[in-house]
Amino acid sequence: MLNYSNGSMQLPIDWRIKREPIYRLLDDVKYLDDFFNKGEIKVSCFENFKKYPDEIRGDTEEGGAGLIWDDKDSNTHFLKYEAGLNAFILSTTNEINDKIIEAFDAKCAIKINHPNFFALELAKKIPFVTAGLEGNCDYSSSRLHFFEKEIQTDKHFQKLDFQNNQNSQVILQQLTQGMELFLKLDKYSYQKEYRLVWFSSKKINDAFVVTCPEAIAYCDKIIF
Repeated sequence: MLNYSNGSMQLPIDWRIKREPIYRLLDDVKYLDDFFNKGEIKVSCFENFKKYPDEIRGDTEEGGAGLIWDDKDSNTHFLKYEAGLNAFILSTTNEINDKIIEAFDAKCAIKINHPNFFALELAKKIPFVTAGLEGNCDYSSSRLHFFEKEIQTDKHFQKLDFQNNQNSQVILQQLTQGMELFLKLDKYSYQKEYRLVWFSSKKINDAFVVTCPEAIAYCDKIIF
């Protein structure tokens, strides 16, 4: 189960979190100039990730996951599902090294010093945004997730009828907390990916070029 900080939490004292920068790798200096001159940056989606011809950038299973659990009678159940259909995504990395530069044929990078503020500025310019998430990707040997027995006593789980309807989808989201949005296979672990995710009220089928000069203030330019 994933845990997220409450975006609207009120703290009794001034509490600060030490943040590390993240890096958006780019394979053309033109894209770097477009961002720092005009504030233009492209955010993508799972549908695009599935279309990349090379395995480094592409993953046909992005956004998909499977759930396995045993019921009280020791019967094993399996549910395969797909999430993030309404999400814009920006992939970044926590670390720049020679291997990742070569893998992505990177020529430069946007160093994002304040990911929270950067993401919130873009949220103002991305259409129909309703919410957002950010965090490190989780690397696993499989996209299958085993539900612990305790979760079967969860009141949300007991309401799940396993039908492909809106009610079931909402319950599933409450149970998984969006784990599939950050799930990647072990072979990609060297990428140390950190994702920014913006949810739209519309289904997302293609990338979107955001023009957000306000986001430049939170970034620095890096050329390899």
